[in-house]
Amino acid sequence: MGSEVYPVCLPWEEESTMYLIKWIFTTVRREIETALRPLGLTSPQSQTLYVLAMSPGITNTDLEKLLLIDKSSVTSLVNGIVKKNWAVRKSHPEDARMKQIYLTEEGLKIHKVAERTIEAIKSSVGQTLSVRESETLRSLLKKILRDYHPADARA
Repeated sequence: MGSEVYPVCLPWEEESTMYLIKWIFTTVRREIETALRPLGLTSPQSQTLYVLAMSPGITNTDLEKLLLIDKSSVTSLVNGIVKKNWAVRKSHPEDARMKQIYLTEEGLKIHKVAERTIEAIKSSVGQTLSVRESETLRSLLKKILRDYHPADARA
């Protein structure tokens, strides 16, 4: 990611903080997607496997909230990882209409490989800033998230 070459942006985005965040996010996400491709994984699938590893038995509704995606996208993601034998659906003990999702042994193995791959990329990205700079940046971004209110809510 060169410091002098910026992708095309709209006039109101030039040197915007949001634009720079988007550009960094997109660049790193593309690198992650490229690294995951040989594993047969997409970035959203990897995120789903991560959530399932951390929260076995989670439901589609919970995945919607945690992954910040809509119901149809969650259904498609879960169908894909079930088809690849990375996860299974089981009936919820209290409500048979609800399904809980669990990683299979194969899913856990692919998750661990993906996690190591992503951590290596994140580590190389993190070397740009000092520990203190990283903490400051995270603090400032959290402040934006905490204090941000959509324009229509301010009126």
